[in-house]
Amino acid sequence: MAITTAAHTKMKNWLQGIISHGTYTKGGVTTTMPIQSINLSGDVITVQFYLDDSVSGMITKFQVIDKDGGVFDDQPDSINKPNLNGLLITFKYTLKRI
Repeated sequence: MAITTAAHTKMKNWLQGIISHGTYTKGGVTTTMPIQSINLSGDVITVQFYLDDSVSGMITKFQVIDKDGGVFDDQPDSINKPNLNGLLITFKYTLKRI
């Protein structure tokens, strides 16, 4: 038996509500970044963070942090961000009833 439509909606709302902020790691130092946006479209929750042109250098990790301070998602990366432009970081999660 599948979960109900109401339960599915509650799970998507819960996921949207549990995200607190993001972090990035540059030169071994982890820095907090605020949420730019959280959007729900159908079964897809998109969380976006934005680093402006004041941040530059080699970034080696992006993380999504939950409201309890725990790591919700951990994405190793290797991106050399110049200080000439911003960077939009996007995490997408799909919750489907099957």
